Amino acid sequence: MRDRKTVAIFVDAGFFTRMFTAKIDPCMKLSPESLAKKMWGYWMCHVNKKAGEELYRIYFYDCPPLMEKSQHPITNKPIDFAKSELSKYKNDLIDALLKRPYVATRMGELSTIDKEWGFKRDSSKKIKKMFRGELLAGEIDPNDIVIKPRQKGVDMKLGIDISCVVLKGFANKIVLISGDSDFVPAAKLARTEGAHFVLDAMGRSVNGALSRHIDGLKTFINRPRYTTEQKEPV
Repeated sequence: MRDRKTVAIFVDAGFFTRMFTAKIDPCMKLSPESLAKKMWGYWMCHVNKKAGEELYRIYFYDCPPLMEKSQHPITNKPIDFAKSELSKYKNDLIDALLKRPYVATRMGELSTIDKEWGFKRDSSKKIKKMFRGELLAGEIDPNDIVIKPRQKGVDMKLGIDISCVVLKGFANKIVLISGDSDFVPAAKLARTEGAHFVLDAMGRSVNGALSRHIDGLKTFINRPRYTTEQKEPV
């Protein structure tokens, strides 16, 4: 395995999906199947076949959608998240991703203990108006407010899997797609074992310890090539 350039890609789903869809599907009109295909195409850009690299596997770390009931903080109306369109879309997206070659999912859990609510992704202009005092609390559209649960167990699974893949010699190039700086131990271990560790922060700057324990930053989010059709490996 060490004689070949074998690539394992680790995707922090919460970070990647937010950044990727904001770029290519800001109005959220793509079907789960179409989005899954574009996501897979982007990941494959990290495998340089011209340089003799081969894909080992793509690990996608996510959490299942909310399946509980709650009350909307503005309307006080009960919400059954298990029946929401968002939950159905997320389940369909995960199913579509699993049909793509070499994709494996690792699922964590969602914590709603704190019951955090906030503006949904495409409401940034309204948030700015509220901060400027141009939008009063009573004028907020309840449809713009969504629950924002926190992920549990995802980072731990991701770090352990990177270590296992490197130590077992399954891959000698690790690509991590994440904006989290908590993966220093995994990055240090990978490099100590002779693997290359590449970080894709989706165009964001990387500071702190992680920036000193990677072999390079590489992203395709600002290039058109990730939206082009990618051939599936054989």
